[in-house]
Amino acid sequence: MRLLNSNRVLMELIVTDPEGIYRTSYALASMTRINIVKMVSLRPMSVTEISEALRLTKGNVSNQIASLEEAGLLQASFENGVKGVRKLLKNRYEKIVLVLTE
Repeated sequence: MRLLNSNRVLMELIVTDPEGIYRTSYALASMTRINIVKMVSLRPMSVTEISEALRLTKGNVSNQIASLEEAGLLQASFENGVKGVRKLLKNRYEKIVLVLTE
């Protein structure tokens, strides 16, 4: 983590271990997942908002999100919605660095 100024902290993920590099690379090895990461970097979004923006089913988007959450790249929060609880997703990190050399 690096401090940029008194109001903003840049969260940086630096991955050096082979398993972590694989897990992170695998999570980002899909254009759909990359698009999701880019979208939720702008603002927190729900599965419904993401699926509508990408024109994909909620089931497909949920599966893609599960891969990103499993790798620790997304963070979820919950709020009351019109039809119950709504899950909002946002990036956990602003910058991801994969270190391939020792």
